[in-house]
Amino acid sequence: MAAIERRTNKRIPAKFKINYIHDKDYLISYSRDISVDGMFVYTENPPSVGELTKLTFSIADLDQVEVTSKVMWVNTAGLKKDAGMGVQFVNPPAALKKAILEIVNRVAVLQGVDLGNSAE
Repeated sequence: MAAIERRTNKRIPAKFKINYIHDKDYLISYSRDISVDGMFVYTENPPSVGELTKLTFSIADLDQVEVTSKVMWVNTAGLKKDAGMGVQFVNPPAALKKAILEIVNRVAVLQGVDLGNSAE
């Protein structure tokens, strides 16, 4: 049986360098995807579900934006390359939401464009 999709906002594949702080740990990682609500961050040792972490990353014209995030789920099973955490942004700055929406919408438009050769 397939898992129920609970996301309400479109997410796109996106690789950003992520710095995150949890308790006193400072780690550097990368994202796998992003939406206006949150992102997936690769990490072999994620915090527990429900814990808060600070993420810092650059996106569009925003340099080193910081946002508090709540760990919504973790993946530590399976392949090591897929280990990480799904986080939800907590009160993200308006500029961050705007930058993410612009990227998501741009990708959605490009996905709808037929880039192949069509017979006329």
